[in-house]
Parts: sequence; C-alpha cells; structure tokens
Amino acid sequence: MNLINSRPIARAVRQMLTAGGALGLMALALPVLAAETDASCFAPDATAEGTQRAELALPATQNICIRAVHEGRAAVLLPDAQQAIDDVALTKGLSGHRWGFLDNLGQLVIKPIFEQVGDFHYGLAAAKQKGKWGYIDSTGNWAIQPAFDKAGTFTQVELAVVINAGKPEIINRKGQTVGKPLDELVDDVQLGDGNPARLALDYKTVLLSPDDQRHVASDKMEVRQPFGQSDLFIARDSDRGFGIADQNLAWRINPQFSDITLSDVNSTLAMAKTPTGVQLIRADGSLVEQVYQSVKALNSHFWLAKAAEKNSLLDNSGNLLASLSDEAVAGLTIQGDFLLDNSAKENLAVYVPGKKQPVVLPKESTPSDQPTGPFLLTTHGEQNKVNAIISPDGNLIGGGQAVNWLAQVNNAEVINGRLWLHDDRGQLINIVDHAGKMLLSAKNVSLLNDYRIQPLNQPKSESSAPLALVRPDPDEPKPGTGFIRADGSVQLESKWQDIQAADSSESAQGGMAQQFIVKTAQGTGVIDAQGKTIIPLTEDNIAPYVNGYAFDYQEGKLTVIDASGKHFALPNVFELQSMGNGWFRFRETAAEGAAWGIYDVVSQKVIAEPAYQSVGTYANGLADVQLPNGLWGIIDATGKARVAADYASVRRINNALWQLSLPLKTAEQTPSSMQSAIIGNDGKERIAPTTDLSVNQFNDGRILASSAEGQSWLLNAQGDIELHEQQTKITAVGDWVKLSRQPQIGYLNSQGIWQIQPQILPSSAFVNSRALRIQPQGTELIDEKGARVAAMPEGNWVLPENSDMSLSYDSDDGKPTTRYVDSTGKLAITVSGIGSRMQGGQAVLTKSDGSKTWIDAQGHPAPSVNFADLGVISEGLAFAKVGEDYGFVNAQGSFVIPPVFKAVSAFNSGVTIVSTRKMSMMVDATGKPLARVDRECGVQVLYGSGNVRQWPQSLPVKCP
Repeated sequence: MNLINSRPIARAVRQMLTAGGALGLMALALPVLAAETDASCFAPDATAEGTQRAELALPATQNICIRAVHEGRAAVLLPDAQQAIDDVALTKGLSGHRWGFLDNLGQLVIKPIFEQVGDFHYGLAAAKQKGKWGYIDSTGNWAIQPAFDKAGTFTQVELAVVINAGKPEIINRKGQTVGKPLDELVDDVQLGDGNPARLALDYKTVLLSPDDQRHVASDKMEVRQPFGQSDLFIARDSDRGFGIADQNLAWRINPQFSDITLSDVNSTLAMAKTPTGVQLIRADGSLVEQVYQSVKALNSHFWLAKAAEKNSLLDNSGNLLASLSDEAVAGLTIQGDFLLDNSAKENLAVYVPGKKQPVVLPKESTPSDQPTGPFLLTTHGEQNKVNAIISPDGNLIGGGQAVNWLAQVNNAEVINGRLWLHDDRGQLINIVDHAGKMLLSAKNVSLLNDYRIQPLNQPKSESSAPLALVRPDPDEPKPGTGFIRADGSVQLESKWQDIQAADSSESAQGGMAQQFIVKTAQGTGVIDAQGKTIIPLTEDNIAPYVNGYAFDYQEGKLTVIDASGKHFALPNVFELQSMGNGWFRFRETAAEGAAWGIYDVVSQKVIAEPAYQSVGTYANGLADVQLPNGLWGIIDATGKARVAADYASVRRINNALWQLSLPLKTAEQTPSSMQSAIIGNDGKERIAPTTDLSVNQFNDGRILASSAEGQSWLLNAQGDIELHEQQTKITAVGDWVKLSRQPQIGYLNSQGIWQIQPQILPSSAFVNSRALRIQPQGTELIDEKGARVAAMPEGNWVLPENSDMSLSYDSDDGKPTTRYVDSTGKLAITVSGIGSRMQGGQAVLTKSDGSKTWIDAQGHPAPSVNFADLGVISEGLAFAKVGEDYGFVNAQGSFVIPPVFKAVSAFNSGVTIVSTRKMSMMVDATGKPLARVDRECGVQVLYGSGNVRQWPQSLPVKCP
C-alpha cells in the first residue's frame, strides 16, 4: 500500500468541514421508505450484512445526512421549502424537514418539498407528498402523479411495483398498469433489476376452519400455531413481530412482541417477550398487564413469575394466588396437579387447581408416592399412614378431621377419573369421585367383602355405565354376581353365577361396550348395563365377542352368534378367527405355515380358498390380504382383487381410504425413500405413489397427506380430494388447515408479460443475459428464455448484481475459498478467502486475517494493497479503510482522498458522499468539497463550495 503524506490534506479537509458553525444530530433516511429519526451522519450499513457485504464489496457504514449519489442526484433532508423557517425550527425533531436533491455540482436542484423519496433509477425517483407516492424526473417535476400507497424503484425494463388501494401492481413509466393483474393472495412483490426483470411473489396465508370457511391473513401474517380456547393463533408479522390473531385472522393482540411461546408443561397461557421482560396472554386472547422478569410453568395449573425481587404464584388466568419468598420457592413441591408449599412452620399449604385459597394440612403431611393423578394423598408418621385426600375439586377428606378408615388405605389407583382405595389385604375400602364424595356406603363396603371386583373401562360418553363387575371369591363363594353402578349402588343377582364383558375390545366401545355375558344354572346369555336380557340365558356357552361375532356351543355343536343372538353354522376346519361383518379367516390344518382362507358365515359360502399368508379385517366390503410372497393387496366382497397384491404393506386409513406402500427396489434404499399411494374403496388412486408420504387425520375426519418433496393433499372423510396444489403447502394448525402457497419467481419483459413463467425454484436476477436457477439436482445457468446454458459445479452459487461472474463460497480444509464461474458455466478462478463480485475484471478479496486486497480476472492479488476495508474501483477510485477511517485510493492503492471519514459511498457521476459523525459532504475526485450539510439553530443547513449557505435562504430569527 502506498501512503501519501495525508496530514496537510486531512487538516485542510477538517478545516473545511468545521467551517460554518455548530453541528447536531442528523436524520436517518433509508433508500425508499425511510424513517425520519434523529441520528449521527453515518450508521452501520442496513442493506447488507456479513457475507453479503463482502459479496457486494460494500463499506461497513453508510451516509445518512446526504444520501449516496445515484445518476447524478443525491437525496438531502432540509427545512421544508413550503414552511417559514421559524416554524420549521419550532417543530419537534426533523418533522418540519422535507427531502430534495443535489446535483453532482453540489447544487440544490430539487427543493425540499417531499415527505420521503427514493433514489434515482433509470431517470425517475419515487417521491411521497401528502401521504401518496408518485415519481419525479431529474428536475423534480412529477412524471407520474402521486396516487399510490407505496412505490418501488424503476428497473432496467422500465417497470416498477406500486401498492394501489392495498394491492400490488406493475406499472410502466407512464404510470399505467401492465401485464395481467396479480393474484389476490399476493402479499409481497419484489421486482429486481436485469432484463428480463426478476419478479418474486410471496403469498398471504389462508386458513380453512373446520366448517370449511376460508380466512385470508392480512399484514403479512404468518400463522404459527393454535392457542387458547376460542380459535386463536400465535402469529407473526414479518415487520412488526409476534401477536395473537383471531379466527378471522384479524389481530386480537397487535404484533408487538419479539416472540410468543408456549410452555411444554402448560399451554394455557402464552409467554410474550418484550424488551423489558415477559407478559402473559390468557386463553381468551387478553393480555395480563404485569410485565415480569421471568415466567415459568410449574405444572398444568400453576405458574411462577418474578418481578422486582418478588415471586408471584399465578393461576392459569394470570391471577395472583400468593407472593412467595425465595425460600418458599426453593421448597415448592409439585405433586400431580397440586402444588405444595411447606415453608410455613405450622402447616402444609396445598394449592388446588381452580381454588384461590390453599387447602391447609398438618405440617407433618407428606405426599404419597403412589400415582394418583388428579387426586392428592398425603401420609404421616413413620408407617406412612394416609391422613388426607384432596379431590380434583379441592374437597378435603381427613386432614385435621379424624377419618378412621383413611389409615387403612394401603393402595390407591385412579380408574376412569375415580379413586379406588384398597387395604393391605386388597379389599376395597371405597371409591372417591371427582368431587370428593365416597360412593360406597358402609353397608355396600361390607357386602362386597369376599367378592372379586373387576373395574371396567368406562366410555367417556357413558358416565352412567357400571364401574365394575362383581364376582364371588372362589375360596369363599357367596351367591350372586353383578355390578357396582356409577352412583356406588350394588346390584347382585343370586341366579347369576358369573359375568364378563361381552366385548372388551376397543372396537366394541361404540356398540357392545355395555353388554355382558352372564352364566346361570340354566345357561348363558347376554344382558345390557341395566340387566335387560339381550340374548336369552339359554345358550350352552358364549365366548367373548370378536369383531361382532362370538363362538357359541348349541346342543354340543360349535356355532357363532351375532349381537342379536342369531346362530350361524361353521365349516369343519382346524382354526377359525372372526374378521368382522360375518367373515372368518380359516385354516384347514395345523401344519406350520398353513394358508388362510375366508368363509362368510352369513351367506354360508367360502369366499376364498386357503391361499393367503395373512388376512386383515373385513369392513365396508373390503379386506386386506397377503400372498405367500409377502405382498399385500385388497379383495372385495366376492373375493376378487380390488387392488392387486403388489404392495409391501397396507393400512386402512378410514372407512373410505387405504395407504399402500410399494416394496423397496434395492437393499440400499431406506424406509424414507419408500413410496406409498392413497387408494379409495373403489380401487382407484387418490394420490399416486409418492416418496415418504405421511398421513394425518383431523378430529372431523378430514385427511392431510404430505410428502417430503413438499406436496400436500387435503381429503374429506369420504376420500375425495378437496385441495391439492403443487405450489401450496397444506399443514394442520389444530383442527384448522393452513394453506401456505410457496413463493414463486418469474421474469417479466418490458410489457409486464411473463418472459419466463414463475416457478417455486429459487433463482437470481439476470446479469449480462444470464441467471442462476436452483433445481433439486443442482444449480444451473439459464439464458433470457429460461433455457439451460450449463450445469454449475456443485456448490452454493450466487450471481450478484453487476457481477461479471457467478461465485460460490466453499471450505477447503476449514479455510474459506471462493470459486468464480464465467457466463458459459466454466470454472474460471479459485482463490483462498472470501471474494466479492467481479466488476470490470476486478474483485475484492477478504483474506484469512480479515484484511482486504484486489484480485484480477485471473485471481492474481494486487501487490502491496492491504486495507481494513476496500471497494472495487469506480470512476478511477475505490474506498479504502485504515484503522477506523475511510478515504479513497487509486488503481495503485495510493490515497488520493485521505482516510478521515466514518462513511463513504462509491463514486458516481464524478462525485461521492462522505461523512464524519457530525456532517455529510459531497466531494469530487480530488477531494474538493462541493456541498455539506450541518445542523444549526435546530435546522439542517446546506452549504455549497466556498462555504456559501444554499439552504435555507435565511436562518431562524432566534439563531445567534
């Protein structure tokens, strides 16, 4: 690096910069939709970070008092030309300022009258006035009148994106809408440079409610997950953060949080992260006002929150239950649904879900180690005798009151939401319901002694069903057998010798769950839960039902009976098993590996002779069968193949659909590469064989199928496809269906017509008639018609704007390496380090020590060029950084403009913008200042060369 003697120049520049008065904070204005806030005259570059900044060879900081020059114009924020200067000085901050433009001579050629502006691109700049955007020419006149909500920059094909009445449109330089109207679900549009112009489309999220109502998200809303009890959702706005959306996808709580999460332990409250801590959101979507330093779910009912050295115990509504000391928090015990506080000297406080005040127990009470779920048992003493029971409703048995039988409890078990208590001999002591009521009277407890009690699995819909079957103890037989009913009453019938569930299988829950086989001296039959006879008690013997049929001996001969008691004859074979709906699989012999056949007891016909290795359940006129070769298929009611046995596995999804998987073709294939199809009862494919197809079912019967490749299908319970779009991802959000149309990228010609149709494949903007497109099999180089020019070498390739070559960042033995490929797809350069885009045969290379140099089109580094930051040469000069300051160097690496600035921009139209902390300035290629912006008397002031004030024409009256 060749250093010139920069001290005299630096001193002269500093003198020029400081001549003109006091300095203040400047306004930050980003390229298009800038926020007008007070700031220094430079800031970190907001347009690119990290690798992208190195890729584009951008400086680490940007000018903000005068923006960078584009097409000979530089945006500048100055006192409003349409207000008196004294009024401007009285406004808050810079609210009385407006945007204008300087030319490349430092002259104010467009007066400051615009609320916001973009930079000039292809002769036009977006400008905002009276809340609407339009476009001005280089003289400041309206080329397109302000009529838009937002306006983007014009591109090489002379098109721009605007938002009109809330909808994106593509317009030409006359302000006319071109091309076909964009889809109504388009949420965001990005039009890039290049010819044809790259158009990227993002789409709004759509939710389908369980009743198939369609709801479209607004404000770039991304629905993350369901929350609460009223169809609420945690959602994110891409600009403003996280909030809560309602079922109409309107914001219930505006997006204002950096994150909203649910605890794995308790999802009743949501935790919203704020700059100062955590706020809780209730299940109804209301916000708990208190902000806490930290929040933790203790179990599914209680929360611990801390704020200002105070520990707060909260319920699931965010209400304060108690303030706890640090010692009390350390001693808290979680027992099932309960929370125990043992910090008091006199007693044990037990917090019960749904109760504001704790239940108080004696100090020596200790939680039982038995798993009693929603009930809490405590013991005391060395023998751990039970001294208290707290029910889920918070009612107390024992505790401070003497209940003699509690000490007899040796075993406790929760069955169907009731607590069953037994002594050390296994005798039933009592049954406690949810409210803490003891169901069995003393008389019934005594009556049940020496009987065997068999608890029953009680269906949720049958709350009045019997709790248990009662049988005599074989060692001390007593007459009768019967039920313990739901209310605790006991029914014993002396004529009944034995009783058992008619069908205890899961499939029986909808039909025979509450029917029982009863044996008497006269015979066996079936009764219902009320003791009413379903099948007369005259059969010889009835086995438990399987799939709706039971084996029964009648006059010494084996038959089967259905649920109504109707008998059916059986063939004389070795083995029979019920498949459901009257079909039985059978084997004729006991030989190992004997094949299965199928017999229909209703029609008394053989459906299929023994030929199957395995046979599944028969329902809806179909059954799945496996051939001796191990492959599966589906047969119909006549035994004919509905689906050929070509599949490795078969699974019934519901009453209308099947999932069948094809065999793996090679031993090297993994299960994740297996293809499966969805087939209807008619044998026709609903979904063709697809790799790694997963199937999930909603509560309302709808089916969601999705593949690893991103395809999704929504089917109704009848097996009809309701949704299938190649470019839309369908996911479940609770019982709702989320439709996320994948972003698309296409290319427009100058008429706004698709020159290359949009696809979901990522692709770059066109540079020098070439673009990159990422296919599943790799990246390819394409021409302006979308035709493939060449396949790129393996790597993560990018084609930066204005770059002569594509580049990829790789690692070679852990060291960063950059490869360059030319416009034919040929590998041209490989260099060690991180290289920038190649412009005019030159790129910037960041070396392993962080310093930067130039390389040429052959990858050769420039000798003796070594800077902390460096740009490519533009109009003969490039920015360079030494220490913390920027200046400009020539092609030999010698400083022409000394490094005394905090921010710089590339030369454009013969000038550049440079900034210190307190001012921005336009200088020419010799370093001569042409204009600068200071702040004086509460307003920004523009000075031209020779320290002549250009704007405002006069300073405020109160200016000293």
